[in-house]
Amino acid sequence: MKKLNWYKVLDKKEELPENRVMTVTAGHKQIALSHFEGKICALDNSCPHQGGPLGEGSIENGILRCPWHGWDYHPCTGKAPGFDDGVEPYEVKEENGAIYVGLMEEEPHQPTISDVMMETMVNWGVDTVFGMVGHSNLGVADAMRRLEEKGKLQYFGIRHEGAAAFAASGYAKLTGKPAACFGIAGPGATNMFTGMWDAKVDRVPLLALSGQVDTQVLGTGAFQEVDLVKAFQTVADFNHAVQEHSKHSELMTRAIKHAIINRQVSHITFPDEVQFTVRPENEEAQTPEGRITPFTISPPEEMVNKAIYLIRESTRPVIIVGHGAKFSIGSIIKFAEGMNAPVITTFKGKGLIPDNHPLGCGVLGRSGTPIASWFMNESDLLIVFGASFSNHTGITPKKPIIQVDFDPMALSKFHKVDVALWGEVGITAKLLSDAVKGKTDTLDQRIEVAARWKIWRKEKLNRLKDDHDRGISSIAVFDAMNRITPENAVIAVDVGNNTYSLTTFTLYTIPRASRS
Repeated sequence: MKKLNWYKVLDKKEELPENRVMTVTAGHKQIALSHFEGKICALDNSCPHQGGPLGEGSIENGILRCPWHGWDYHPCTGKAPGFDDGVEPYEVKEENGAIYVGLMEEEPHQPTISDVMMETMVNWGVDTVFGMVGHSNLGVADAMRRLEEKGKLQYFGIRHEGAAAFAASGYAKLTGKPAACFGIAGPGATNMFTGMWDAKVDRVPLLALSGQVDTQVLGTGAFQEVDLVKAFQTVADFNHAVQEHSKHSELMTRAIKHAIINRQVSHITFPDEVQFTVRPENEEAQTPEGRITPFTISPPEEMVNKAIYLIRESTRPVIIVGHGAKFSIGSIIKFAEGMNAPVITTFKGKGLIPDNHPLGCGVLGRSGTPIASWFMNESDLLIVFGASFSNHTGITPKKPIIQVDFDPMALSKFHKVDVALWGEVGITAKLLSDAVKGKTDTLDQRIEVAARWKIWRKEKLNRLKDDHDRGISSIAVFDAMNRITPENAVIAVDVGNNTYSLTTFTLYTIPRASRS
């Protein structure tokens, strides 16, 4: 037999004035609590017509009116005068001045479609979500809450869905694995669009989850109805709506595989009623076991041999690293040190090698330093790891080029290269390093690196002294930052001339505690 559980909802009866109503929470349920004719009464908070929150309504002439569309109910019985419908009333008691609401013991939770899909998501390692909860994504939000209570997921509430998408994109850039962004139907979901494009352009995995209006009202112009699958078809590589009879765990598995393998955006939208539907009896959450290949790919042997030949023939090789080399920079620096080869970064790769490393030459391109461009121009071979060859970076096609990338579509994307090495960046760097160790005749360019930095520091000092009576120069701003910013500072920068100045004039150095 079910047990009646009592929940304290008010410390004192006087907190709710006569003829007033308010929303309170008892257990997992919202209650419309009213003070009527000297008595505290409790009703289900949801109007049965459109789900209006009765606790936000008002009592007039002895009737509680729904704030959404004016339907009337008796504040204590929940009956609708003149009609045969109404809302459920609950028992109320006063004890030691406090007000309690009695609810029958909840039925054990029946796993839903949302549960099986969210469990599949965290099984695949997507355990971080940035988002906003609202009326059309509550089923998915509840499934996330249950996982968070088990310590399997961390959820970050945000103030705007655009921030959620950018946060998920930034998380992927910093960690290499996808996070999810989460919004409601209509404008809540479309607010995520720009952040989703940020992830798509920068080729990082992202999972976008959106609520949707009930399936039965799609196409009728329902409140906040937007065809989200059609809306996101330009940005999402995998883009589907969940249906009651979908293969739910497989749908989530496919979404995450697309995001991880293709380094793309995946979008899944959940119609409201599907979120709360009990999962099919034989459906279980999936795991990545046996569903995805390791990414430890080595490049084709014929290309490796050609690269080794070019490196052994070179005397002034230069290495260029982009953001795609972020998680393999240790192997690349070891490779560079074995050949005494200067290391240049792209704008997005700034900081991968410290500017005070003996082979570090700063950033190449529009927001770069003359040190980087000088060594590129003086080189007889460019070895490029994980860079896109964008016009912003300006890697010259006039030099012999070895390009290494995990994405075969990124190889020779804009022009021919001499050797295109398709493989995991770290494995390929180690393979090349081992193959040419002790077999090169390269110049030690460390002395030249130090000399070029000295020239650049002198040039910056001269520019700092220039006074054209036009206010403070960007050099002065970033010179001051270099002197006072803590070594462990995180600097966020928007797009524009401030970005160019930051990468040109700000130094990234090895913290003193890390120096040997």
